[in-house]
Amino acid sequence: MSHFRLITAILIAIALGAGDVFAQQANTHNVSSQDVDPTVVELPINGSTVSDIHLRPLFTTTIRLPEPVTSVAVGAPTLFKVEHSTDDPRLVFIKPTSEDAAVSNLIISLKSGQEISIRLLSNGQASTAPVDFVVNYEPRQSFLIGSTDALAKYAAAPSDPPAQAKPIDVALREEEDLASPQWVNGTEKQARKGGGAASTEPVLVALGTVQNRGPRMLVTYSVVNTSGHWIEVLSPQVELRSPDHDAGKKKNQKQTLADQVPVAEFRLSARRLAPGQRADGAVEFSRPGFKQSADRLVLEIATASAVDHPLLLQLPFVAPGQ
Repeated sequence: MSHFRLITAILIAIALGAGDVFAQQANTHNVSSQDVDPTVVELPINGSTVSDIHLRPLFTTTIRLPEPVTSVAVGAPTLFKVEHSTDDPRLVFIKPTSEDAAVSNLIISLKSGQEISIRLLSNGQASTAPVDFVVNYEPRQSFLIGSTDALAKYAAAPSDPPAQAKPIDVALREEEDLASPQWVNGTEKQARKGGGAASTEPVLVALGTVQNRGPRMLVTYSVVNTSGHWIEVLSPQVELRSPDHDAGKKKNQKQTLADQVPVAEFRLSARRLAPGQRADGAVEFSRPGFKQSADRLVLEIATASAVDHPLLLQLPFVAPGQ
């Protein structure tokens, strides 16, 4: 009987000891997951330095950028989860996937061409170090430090006025901000205007604004790829098309003669378009001083896969309101 009591007492002591151990472990887990010191960091964009961001398992860090992000690349994707969505193009989310301490790097490319290099530091689950919950990147600013007569004179001198944007760039931005252009099927447009052979390229085009700039004319337009494959949009061309009624008498058909109109400059937001992608453009050219009544001024939009079948947009010879 005494042996039985001894064994019972030992089993009770072991059970109580195990309960204390489990309680301590649960306590440790709760402390490690709840006892966190969150911080918000402001950093300048500087391509010549590497920034440190402090992370921790079970927590997500948000990086806010001043402009849209084009791509992200992490050195150890098995240790850090990095997310970026085109729905929020200025946000990047980072989260350690390992409970152990880990170090890696992250490269963020911006729409302007700048790159941000970041070192990711995770001290592990049990760490009590501060965690960067939010990291705000701001454009780098320059400051004049120090004071000498020469510097003071230079600082006091009036600065040059900021350069004004060219009218063609302003017109392009306005076209890009247009949410719903008046799309026209290039094939139907050509057939209705008698522009020649129908295009086989599944593209929609839209004519934007038309303005006179002295002796020049400024035109904006949009193109969208409605096919299931990539396309390449070529530089815009402008022509003055004249129907020749005598050239085709033997075949009982009309032919069209075209004179190239010199293009002064143009802008195109994108050349290679993925399925469903849109590109906006602007073109400035020297308009002819006059034309015959049957002549048509047209804007030609062609793709690399159908350069012989350009899409034609008829332009008014005189811009509205001029």
